[in-house]
Amino acid sequence: MRRKASDYFTGYLFIMPYVIGAFMLFIIPACMSLYYSFTRFKVISPPMFNGLDNIRMLLADQLFMTAFKNTWYYSLIYVPIQVVIPLVFAVMLSYSKKLIRGKWSEWLRAIYYFPAIPSWFVIGMVWIWLLAPEIGIVNQIIGWFGKSDIAFLGIGSDSIIPSLALVAVWKGLGYAMFIYFIGLNNIPDSLYESAEIDGVNVWQRFRNITVPMISPTTFLIVIISISSAFQAFDQHFTMVFNRYNKYSDTHLMVYLYEKAFRFMDMGYASLIAWVSFLCMIIVTLIVLFLQKRWVHYEE
Repeated sequence: MRRKASDYFTGYLFIMPYVIGAFMLFIIPACMSLYYSFTRFKVISPPMFNGLDNIRMLLADQLFMTAFKNTWYYSLIYVPIQVVIPLVFAVMLSYSKKLIRGKWSEWLRAIYYFPAIPSWFVIGMVWIWLLAPEIGIVNQIIGWFGKSDIAFLGIGSDSIIPSLALVAVWKGLGYAMFIYFIGLNNIPDSLYESAEIDGVNVWQRFRNITVPMISPTTFLIVIISISSAFQAFDQHFTMVFNRYNKYSDTHLMVYLYEKAFRFMDMGYASLIAWVSFLCMIIVTLIVLFLQKRWVHYEE
């Protein structure tokens, strides 16, 4: 009994830092934020309970509605591309090991992963220049085909959200690709050898072997991408809000920042945070519910 009690005590001792951190940094702040969502809290004065007033204000707030729609629009573009494109690159990298017999494979991996290393401030500044009208390289290339400049990141431009989503895919491609690459290396070679003997072509091998076997990894990438899409603050702040100092309706996180730290309306900002959190949780739960239909685990 003493040995069992000692083992339990040791186990609880090891998890105690995580439990304390979870309570101090997540559970308690989340409960406080939920309470502030129903208060008028201007930081300089104590929070005053105002019932559902913040919710009524939220439903009548056109800037919030625009930010809400843009967040979903951004997510619907970002998540599918961030799931598919890294898989294609991972498969290409896996096949390149056979084509070049391992030569330069480390350099290829480093090149693919490099965009994930710099901060969004660095990446954002580079892409602001690349997408700039007239002087930007992207618009110069478009001009070679006789097309007029596109205001990729201009206020009111229809292309601003797709541009931001594609830049985010470019930055996150290497990270997701390496997760896929690890998953591809865990697929038994015997499956591909058997398929090759049966005369199965490359596309059929990819569709019937690679995609089902890599589905748990794909599921992980989907969850990570959903979380990243609904929390994409750094990119939108650097590439849009910080440039114009007023354009906060590209994403809910930026609008939350403006309400909390520019107008000091912590109660209203807390409600926006909970709306964004609930959207992310709902989408994640839907994906978790549907995973039984397409995620195949080895037994």
